[in-house]
Amino acid sequence: MKLQEHLLFIVVLRENAGFQNGGIPRETTSLRNPSDPSLMDVTRLIASFDLASSTIMIWDYVLTFGMEVDLVWNSEWNFIKGLYLFQRYLPFIDIISIALYYQIGGSLTKTGCQNLYYATAVTTVLGLAASEMLLTYRTWAVWNRNQRLSIILPILYALVWGSGFVVLSIFLKSITFGDPPYPGFKSCFLMHSNKDLVFLWALLIIWDTLMMILMLVPAFRAYRSGGNSTLIKVVYRDGVIYYLYLFVLSSTNVVVVKTLPTHHQHLLTSMERMLHSILTSRILLHIRAQIGDTVVSTKTTIT
Repeated sequence: MKLQEHLLFIVVLRENAGFQNGGIPRETTSLRNPSDPSLMDVTRLIASFDLASSTIMIWDYVLTFGMEVDLVWNSEWNFIKGLYLFQRYLPFIDIISIALYYQIGGSLTKTGCQNLYYATAVTTVLGLAASEMLLTYRTWAVWNRNQRLSIILPILYALVWGSGFVVLSIFLKSITFGDPPYPGFKSCFLMHSNKDLVFLWALLIIWDTLMMILMLVPAFRAYRSGGNSTLIKVVYRDGVIYYLYLFVLSSTNVVVVKTLPTHHQHLLTSMERMLHSILTSRILLHIRAQIGDTVVSTKTTIT
């Protein structure tokens, strides 16, 4: 059965890739030499990472649900609360999309797979942008809502994420799906995509670096002035460390996209997506837990 699957797989690759100029295949993510891993194996590997990311997201939600009810759901409605809930619960739509992609993708048409892929990609970038907006707001608040930053940060944010959606649009136009490589193949079969997704992770690195620097400056000042309250420690510790986590993860994503074959480039996408939401949510919850139940609106200079 294993031999038959591989033979069918090779035939499908030849039919979908096409051969031009004396037998040289046009640019696709299909295998080029015997040393390349099977795309089915790559699909299983990425599915495992996606499953792990979804499990981490659900488990974190279970752990922090009590804090969320007390500190967020019971607070008054405002923009920050809405933004928090949006970036917190949007990943669950991603989890459903991922499950559909791997479980019924093989029974969908190429157009159906493409539409499902597009929807997941858009919600992923929207979620990342929402999480970063919440983190940016908190960084601005730490600077006591500095007037210069009130102008500079929104402009830079619009430039970075406007560019991010342009990159996403170009990337999605390069996506091509093929027929399932063998009967019973459950997932959608991604045949081709460019590597422009690396620019999205690069933009994230640039933005997270800027935010980390903006967190380090007041953190150093607070340390010099002798500030050692639990709240100050939570604000700066979580801010700097979490930005460092996101920086490392985005950098790893860039390395994966640039160095591994094209069909590996989604290996860490779901992991970064889920961790962005998890870390952003925990930052807000930890700060509100320290401030206390009396501070539940955005009028505070911290949240």
